[in-house]
Amino acid sequence: MRTEPLVGRHVSEVLSLKLDVKDQIHRWLPAGLTLLGGKPKSGKSTLAEQIAADISLEKSVLYLALEYNPRMAQGRFSEFTEKHRVHLVLEGELKGFGQGGERDLEAVIISMRPSILIVDILAKLKRRNIGSYDAEYHAMTEIKELVDKYDMDGLVLTHSGKSNANDSDDPFDKIIGSTAVQGVPDNLMILSTGNGETVLNTKGRLILPSKKILTFSDGRYTEKTGAGADISDRAPTKSDILNLIERYGELRVSEIAKMLQRSEPQISEACKRLASAGRITRENQTKPYRLIERS
Repeated sequence: MRTEPLVGRHVSEVLSLKLDVKDQIHRWLPAGLTLLGGKPKSGKSTLAEQIAADISLEKSVLYLALEYNPRMAQGRFSEFTEKHRVHLVLEGELKGFGQGGERDLEAVIISMRPSILIVDILAKLKRRNIGSYDAEYHAMTEIKELVDKYDMDGLVLTHSGKSNANDSDDPFDKIIGSTAVQGVPDNLMILSTGNGETVLNTKGRLILPSKKILTFSDGRYTEKTGAGADISDRAPTKSDILNLIERYGELRVSEIAKMLQRSEPQISEACKRLASAGRITRENQTKPYRLIERS
């Protein structure tokens, strides 16, 4: 007969725990551990550095820039000042996991107690002598354990694969590695470019999927907002129509044409195309158009 207590606890004990709600540390970064994928030179590091710059004005950031030597780091972090609470670990300063790197990393975390750990890039921490995908899985698991143990957020960068004809419509399928790797973090993000747009897709265990359209200017990303943000570059008139309908709730073709100073036939044709694409709808030809809620 077993005399030792069982592992685990009743669900009611978990639900009765008094835990602080973890606030989102950055407007683009969900709480917890996030894996950010994207093609090489797609802007992942630039995005991570901007997030670090924003956060570090109020909270401490531990940034593992594992592909940067000091000269590269000077260029990449040239806009940072003494006001930015960032501790950098550069190329060659941290061994991989399994070679003592995990102990050294934990020592830094204990010393500085950062609010967020940023790892650029996951491949630099992989253990040797095991398969590539298994190594990434183990590295992500060890990072996850550190993030949870010290109650901080985490952002880990990794590469995504090249597009091909067999790609699915799910952008997260392009993250390199096994599905087990994607199962470790709390959230997944993928940064992609195309049709003149930079798109940041996000999904997670406790958040709804989201899609943000970003623009890059003067060394920083900014988010395009509005119902037509995702087509503003390739179809500006349709984008303007969506934004107006979002603002006013419902609009007729004649009202839109007047606001945009376009002909009614031109606006009517654009609205028909938007309706066919499932973006707007109306009850009949005498009624105004309204937006269709997007999932």
